[in-house]
This record gives sequence, structure tokens and C-alpha cells, in this order.
Amino acid sequence: MDFDMVLLELKKQGIGGCSQVMAKLALDLKGEENPGLIRAMSGHTGGMGNAGSACGVLTGGAAAIGYFTGKGQAEDIPHEEYKEIVKKYVDWFREEYGTDRCEDLIHGDKELSNRICPGIIEAGYFKMVELLDEYGILDE
Repeated sequence: MDFDMVLLELKKQGIGGCSQVMAKLALDLKGEENPGLIRAMSGHTGGMGNAGSACGVLTGGAAAIGYFTGKGQAEDIPHEEYKEIVKKYVDWFREEYGTDRCEDLIHGDKELSNRICPGIIEAGYFKMVELLDEYGILDE
């Protein structure tokens, strides 16, 4: 997968926020469409509405893992280790980047975000896939 091309194509579609991209990539893994989910994830972009809080790759990745493993309807049975999987993702992110805050990563600098965020998205995506594979979720 050529991540630069994937991100460029998503940006052309108006999907540019890190959390939205993570959700879209998860949907693509499942071969599903869910515009409502992508729209909801827009609230996480820029560290929660450009507030510099939690990084969208972190929140988007956690939501994407939840999309695969969590409960959505009364009859759904969540994966028994879904919280552990999300925690592993969060722990990895914090260890990898030394923070979980968008502001700490890009310091409000849009040009810096254009340079570093694509790599963070790519790493977050591959970690998410690694965890889903490790727990046998992609085989289901």
C-alpha cells in the first residue's frame, strides 16, 4: 500500500483529519462504507476540534479497533479482550511518540503536521492491523 497515494486520494474525497482517515482505513479493511462514522470522527480532528488534545491517530485507531471488536447492538457480543486491545494500542502510541496529545506532536504548526502526521497515520494503521491480526480478529 502506497500510503502517500492513499492519503492523497482520501484528501480529494474530503477525508483529511487523522481520526477520519483511521476510521476510513478500518472500514476499507472490512469492505464497508459508513459515512456517519466518518462524519462523527471529524470531532476528533486536530486533537478534538483543533483543541490540541488527544491525537486523532490515537482516537481514530482506538475507535477503529472498537469498530471491529465492540458492541453496537443489543445482540452483539464484543470481543472478550477488546479493552485490552485498545489499551495495547494506546500504550504503544504513548511509548512511540512520548505523548498522546496532538499539541505535543505538532505544536499547532500546520506545516509541521503536514510533514509528520502522514507517518504517524501509517504507523498507527499498521499497529492497529497488527493487533487485530494478533487477536485473530481479521480472520473472523
